[in-house]
Amino acid sequence: MKNALPDRTGWLIEPLASLPAEPPFPELTDFEHQALRDIAELFESGANDFLSQVAFARVVDRVNTSVGFYTRVAVDRALCRPLPINRKGAHFEVAGLSLGLGIVLWDDGGYLRTIEGYTCEDSPLEGRALASLTYRRLVQLG
Repeated sequence: MKNALPDRTGWLIEPLASLPAEPPFPELTDFEHQALRDIAELFESGANDFLSQVAFARVVDRVNTSVGFYTRVAVDRALCRPLPINRKGAHFEVAGLSLGLGIVLWDDGGYLRTIEGYTCEDSPLEGRALASLTYRRLVQLG
């Protein structure tokens, strides 16, 4: 079925679980790629291992919440090493968002599972395709 939602059991709850899936699939957006490259610095000696997870990740679901987003990925565990990923993140300047966009990462057994984006503005992503987000720069590591 073309408009069927992915299985979000254990990942999102209502009303987020009923939001439409946001393309592109199975690729990360340009913004996600650039933000994850910057976040890799937080892993210090494990930065290359983290970037390997990113390289072998495929997007299985993405939701635009209008004040942020959730991107769920599946990492090929046979090709990567596990790392402590939970709650690593950073804040980024994004074109058209006066307060920027924060990213927090969540893992599943040491493998990237969810990229959570959040804003402090009132619905700046409403009606905006996540693939159109334009990365400007890293604001701070956190």
